[in-house]
Amino acid sequence: LLADDSITTRTQEKRILESAGYEVITAVDGLDAFRKLASRAFDAVVSDVEMPNMDGLTLAARIRQDPKNRELPIILVTSLASDGDRRRGVEVGANAYPMY
Repeated sequence: LLADDSITTRTQEKRILESAGYEVITAVDGLDAFRKLASRAFDAVVSDVEMPNMDGLTLAARIRQDPKNRELPIILVTSLASDGDRRRGVEVGANAYPMY
């Protein structure tokens, strides 16, 4: 599951993941991603941090509240690069926090 509010970024990341052999379902923001998580199982979530309606940090925290998703890999992709930003990502349950 790939969540990003930027269509350009979402399209680029989707192409990269599909070229690596992954099936990719996209979401336009964290709320859309959270709703899609309720409809089916996913192997991982790749999410932007800064999005409208529900940001990636809130999405990760809500995913971790659901016992069936406690082990679901979450990757938060962002340009937010401070130690505090990375710490918040880890605190909400992200498994990785790559920055671009």
